[in-house]
Amino acid sequence: MPTDTATLAEVETAVHDITAGALGLPAVGRHDNLLELGVDSLVATRIVAALRTRYGVEIPLILLFEHPEIAEFAESVHDLVLELNVQSGTED
Repeated sequence: MPTDTATLAEVETAVHDITAGALGLPAVGRHDNLLELGVDSLVATRIVAALRTRYGVEIPLILLFEHPEIAEFAESVHDLVLELNVQSGTED
């Protein structure tokens, strides 16, 4: 079920937290490259599944590999959340 419209900052924080947790790191930076941090297809699947559960939006796994910088990936996820909210009529 989709959540209320999340801000880009909220989505980016979620990507930071979920990625750090999936990799066992204390923190990650917004300009860190997910692939350089060690994200492989299994970890990417975990990250995408956690974001999918959190925001109720379908996130293609390839999106993470096309936008490996955390800030860019978060922006792409945010765009999907906004698109879903517009389609479901829950955007402010």
